[in-house]
Amino acid sequence: MPGGVVTARGRVTLGVLLDSLGPEMVRPLAVPNGREPLIGTPVIYDPEETMTGLEGSVLLVTGRPSAEVLARAGEVGVAVVVAKPGVGGEESLAEAAEAAGTALLAAAPDVSWGQLYTLIDALLAVVAPVESLGDVRAADLFALANQVAVRVGGAVAIEDLAMRVLAYSTVEGQQIDDLRREGILGRRVPEHPTNAEEYSAVLRAEDAVWSYQPREYYPRLAIAIRAHGEALGTIWALRAEEPLATDAAQVLAEAARVAAPHLARITLAADEARRRRDERLCDLLRGLGPVRELATSFGLLPDEPVVVVTVGPHGRTADAFAATHTGDLLRTAYAAYRMRAAAGAVDGCAYAIVAADSVTPLLRRITADVLARIPDRLGGQWRAGIGRVVPSVALAPTSARQAEEALRALCGPYATAEVGHHEELSAALFLMDVDVSVRAKPSLYGEPLGVVAAHDARHGTHYVRSLRVWVAAHYDVPRAADTLSLHPNTLRYRLRRIGELIDLDDSDTRLVLALQLRLSCAVRPNG
Repeated sequence: MPGGVVTARGRVTLGVLLDSLGPEMVRPLAVPNGREPLIGTPVIYDPEETMTGLEGSVLLVTGRPSAEVLARAGEVGVAVVVAKPGVGGEESLAEAAEAAGTALLAAAPDVSWGQLYTLIDALLAVVAPVESLGDVRAADLFALANQVAVRVGGAVAIEDLAMRVLAYSTVEGQQIDDLRREGILGRRVPEHPTNAEEYSAVLRAEDAVWSYQPREYYPRLAIAIRAHGEALGTIWALRAEEPLATDAAQVLAEAARVAAPHLARITLAADEARRRRDERLCDLLRGLGPVRELATSFGLLPDEPVVVVTVGPHGRTADAFAATHTGDLLRTAYAAYRMRAAAGAVDGCAYAIVAADSVTPLLRRITADVLARIPDRLGGQWRAGIGRVVPSVALAPTSARQAEEALRALCGPYATAEVGHHEELSAALFLMDVDVSVRAKPSLYGEPLGVVAAHDARHGTHYVRSLRVWVAAHYDVPRAADTLSLHPNTLRYRLRRIGELIDLDDSDTRLVLALQLRLSCAVRPNG
């Protein structure tokens, strides 16, 4: 068992409950005994009911909570009371909870009691009793990992599909390598170029398969955990200096069957929590619902400046799975740097509303780091647009539209960066708007550029390319000639010949020509 995470059969500490649900789900109002008390089964409770058999439970109090309910909860040994105090009642209820000696948590206004029950129940599923494995009862996923490790003769880890380490064995004397050690410490498998291929092979196979990548670490025997044919996670047994047991594959298959219902519950709860979070994020981005309550549920102050970041794929259509995964990466990355943010997936793109005190060059760098990690997991190229800072969360929709415009510019032909702020992409956005307005019109390829292009077609000259380089060099003949590998006088002669076709001395002609060259280059990059 890892110290401080699972501390009793079928229970976790109050601290683990708070960390797992997060501030967007529950907020502590009173913790008179600290974060260490053990919590047990959740119970949805009507204040009119009598309190019996509730010792150690998490009491989900429907209706309006009262000091009397908290006092009774303390008397019968309830570990945690979860309530929705309403406006103005938190301070007095917190005092009552302190006096009763029971923890008091405030649930998010929009979370239903059934949803909260499911989430807490799923958290306890990690440490709840599971089916028998052989002749020994597994107390929880960690105990299951230990039992499998003893039977196969190698260290074991149980992971979900996001490569998070849900449980791992702690059998004395069994060796692990640095890859497993980092995974345990970070509770996630370290990134490696071979991860995608190796995990895909395991998830495709019906039985246990060997993984020999990365080569610098011990080989692993792995199997997918499935429920009704759907993959939920994986189990990995590490072969150190001694070979694994001859029946290791069969033991892993049995363990996968035992672990499946528990991972199914965890996955269901995680999906439900993610769906609710994304709905709240969507409301904030679209200016819907109670802004102050929604902002507070994400740990944001309603009246503080914020900025919106959005991430999407370059050159292909976004999909819900990729957006969800990217939203999780943004949330984790920002939290690691103590940036307060609401992150998730909305309409096929990942979004984050970030507190403006985090809007520093660090925000750009961290977002770029996330972009660099996505292709290894999802493939393709990705871009991130950042809106302008707005004074409050209520104006987040404005910053969101700007972030979307910035992303559109970064995915278009007039910007080359991977991450960009709206204010620095104004030229690219202008060109895109002009492009849209004239693309279907003959003016894009008409005069003056069309005259020069026609001359090139008839006589085999390269006047259009010469003009493009000359304009890009800000009409600097020596610089343009160097790019074209021409003598400056040769280019001057060529420009005089072009001047016989169109009026290069006219400022409007030069302006239109420059736009036509830029737009046609984007439409026909090799033209």
